[in-house]
Amino acid sequence: MRVLHVSPLAFGTGGVVGGGERYPLELARAMARVTDTRLVTFGQQQIMRDGALRVKSYRPLGYVGRKKLGPVHPSLAMEMAWADVVHCHQLQTFLADQCVLLGRLLRKPVFLTDHGGGDRHFNRRLRNVEGAAGLLLVSHFNARGFSQHQAKVRVIHGGADTERFRPSGAPRRRTALYAGRLVPYKGIHHLIQGVLPQTTVRIAGAPYHDEYASLLKRTATGRDVTFLGALHGDALVHEYTTAGVAAMPSVETDIYGKRYPKSEILGLMLLEAMACETPLVCSAIGGMPELVADGETGLIVPPGDSSALGEAVEALLDDPARARALGEAGRRRVLEHFTWKAVAERCVATYRELAPKMRAERTT
Repeated sequence: MRVLHVSPLAFGTGGVVGGGERYPLELARAMARVTDTRLVTFGQQQIMRDGALRVKSYRPLGYVGRKKLGPVHPSLAMEMAWADVVHCHQLQTFLADQCVLLGRLLRKPVFLTDHGGGDRHFNRRLRNVEGAAGLLLVSHFNARGFSQHQAKVRVIHGGADTERFRPSGAPRRRTALYAGRLVPYKGIHHLIQGVLPQTTVRIAGAPYHDEYASLLKRTATGRDVTFLGALHGDALVHEYTTAGVAAMPSVETDIYGKRYPKSEILGLMLLEAMACETPLVCSAIGGMPELVADGETGLIVPPGDSSALGEAVEALLDDPARARALGEAGRRRVLEHFTWKAVAERCVATYRELAPKMRAERTT
């Protein structure tokens, strides 16, 4: 089976450092170990090999939409012609529109995954969901929004690279870690405000919102807060494996009053922290409670409640034995349910199940 993954933005250098961009790369990398797999993204023109995975990025001729989630390039049709199965990431985009339309023309089964992002699209007018072979969604929370298409929905969740993200044996510091983009709906200011002024907070991530980045720095004044910038590879793993606790304080309504109904449909940071045996504190929103077992691998608190968040973080920092037990349980949970290998296997099984049904429908 030849599988083509298509993502509007590349992850990392020349792209975006976010879960919606990293997810396709990690999944395609794992899938390439079991079947012939390619990943196509858009941005800077480049071709690279990542183990068995071929990654190609095209420089778009233009975009439909403002967020660069609707790239246009004629080579998309050529790439899809090679594949037996097409898996498009970011459902509510013009890229998904193109994939489904080309799938009809080329008679290719197209599977769609929603990562919470959106841009100008014509999904409803083109009946993209109806035209897709299946919806591979990252959480049951996400799946609730597609209840009318239950026959096509399969929940695949997400994963962590458990060889890369693993405990190092290094001593844990009395520190709280946040890792991710510095954007308002991540609620990072609640972490800074919630803990004691003398508690060390380390923030790993690049700013994607200038006003919010300035607010975070003002909030950190007089507190033990370090902004580490964007971290990758061993540097990020080191932060996970030495932190006393990791926090994901995301909210559905940010400090500026903007709502994000799908702010955290999954949360890869949670899985990577658990893989490193780092206990977690996260908000009770989106798909995060599906990953973090409250009281078993971490603590779940109400979103936007700085006091509750701070109390939970301080409780784990003050009880290393409990924190260690939660962390160890977290890695076991990842190994049992949330490896990229398992996600790839769930996808391939769904391709084999639903693609023939789509082909049969098109011949009747």
